[in-house]
Amino acid sequence: MESSPLLHYDPNPCESDGDTAVSRKDNVLPINHNIANSEETTSPPPSYGSIDENKNQHLSSVYVKCQTYWYRWYICLIFSLLGFLQGAIWNTWSPIDTSAKAVYGFTSGDIELLTNWGPISFIVSMPFFAWLLEEKGLRVSCLSTAFLVALGTAVRCLPFQLQVMKYLMHLGQFFNGMGGCVVMATPPLLSNTWFPPNERITATGLSTLFNYLGTGGGYIVAEYVKAPSNRSSNLSCFDTKSLKHNDSCAEVREIRKEIMNVLYVECGIAVFVFLAMLIYFPKRPPLPPSLSASCERMDLKAGLKIVIRNKRYLVVALVAGLTQGFWGGWTGVMTLILDPLHVTQKEAGNIGFFMSLSGCVVGMFVGWITDRLKGKMKRTLVVLFALTLIMFIYFVIVNNQWLHFVPFLPQSGVIWAACIILGILSNASVPIAMEMAADAAYPVGEGTSTSILVWLLNISSFFFLLGLNFSPDPTFANYIMLGSYAIGLPLLILFTKEENRRLELDVQRKSISPSTLSSPYGSFDSSCSLKDEAAHA
Repeated sequence: MESSPLLHYDPNPCESDGDTAVSRKDNVLPINHNIANSEETTSPPPSYGSIDENKNQHLSSVYVKCQTYWYRWYICLIFSLLGFLQGAIWNTWSPIDTSAKAVYGFTSGDIELLTNWGPISFIVSMPFFAWLLEEKGLRVSCLSTAFLVALGTAVRCLPFQLQVMKYLMHLGQFFNGMGGCVVMATPPLLSNTWFPPNERITATGLSTLFNYLGTGGGYIVAEYVKAPSNRSSNLSCFDTKSLKHNDSCAEVREIRKEIMNVLYVECGIAVFVFLAMLIYFPKRPPLPPSLSASCERMDLKAGLKIVIRNKRYLVVALVAGLTQGFWGGWTGVMTLILDPLHVTQKEAGNIGFFMSLSGCVVGMFVGWITDRLKGKMKRTLVVLFALTLIMFIYFVIVNNQWLHFVPFLPQSGVIWAACIILGILSNASVPIAMEMAADAAYPVGEGTSTSILVWLLNISSFFFLLGLNFSPDPTFANYIMLGSYAIGLPLLILFTKEENRRLELDVQRKSISPSTLSSPYGSFDSSCSLKDEAAHA
């Protein structure tokens, strides 16, 4: 085989003008190589348009063009809407626990189990969906998720007897929890597949934080569902006939109608999202948005072998998984945590919503800023973790009333401010941690690296909620949160480094002696070499 010339590519190869790639030579990525009489050369898989590399064929100059498309934002928004809905359904019952107890006869253990079905079903089904993401891509994975979410909402609306309905509520939460696998694991893969390097963290933040915003949206349900009075706990009202004809059950009838209206609305939106994705949600764009997006990723099995030996990735995944998993559990039972502070169900719902809303808005802005800081993800994440740790120390002091002067008194304004700031800091770190993990794992696929992270996240959330069952005091959750950030912060500082392999590949000018390998776009040079990258993982 003849020796190949050195590869040179533009530091901003995929710049576009109004979302359409500029038609000029530096808008394509040259891959110069010669192939002659090679018995090992095989044709690449047919995606994005394969380059035909038959035997004895000489390719003196192959160009891979990259381009962005305006409808990438539609893809991101419809996926974000799915994430919002999945989060809202997961958090249906905790904000209205007193109403649900009065109407359906749920106990506190039932409410906790309804919340815990999310991480339980996630832990069980995540290995399958990790495989699905890597092998079948975005369309099949996201359609499957949209169907599961729609199915989960539909079974909760079936008109059966009360005892049957209680089981259907649990089944619906289980299906919705399965949908969370793709909702939580897909954002870095989606952003890498559709967005250029200077928009990746922004896109990851949008598609990730909408799921958290949906969790906060679940608290708004408390605004539209009436809180019961003491007489609503009449056991005779749990019988369907008594509920219809007993005047003392009038309030229960009203509350049940309000809850069912919420379930109907969620079902209607879920069906709409599924149909929208069925009509148009492609696996990938016609052309890649960046060079790193065009490079071949390892399959699931090979990727797992690499990441379990990648210390930098493991630290990021463990720290992010623990802190965000505990945070998800904390928000899921926030109504119980704030109850000793005499915060009503309605007020706790308002706090939860605005906490999530402000966290998502500021989180997306932080992601946008980080995109423009050219990959300073570790520094940004360390600052966010440090501030979150300080705020949890403050919240524990307020919650336990250790100090009896302003601003440590458990007044309404103090509680609101503390929760909203915690929401901002915790949610803002999510997309940055995901992108940092994806970069640490590269060239392992984004689907694989993020699947492991969110699997750890849900295991953490499961044990967090399970641990609360063994503690008579729900405020014990505050100490768990405090400890997770106290451990995670020094681990991030000491055992990770600022390294952005995908960004370096996309924006730095290099001269490399290429070695040919197969990729989704055809034959690629060593700048995409899985072997070389994995050796430095």
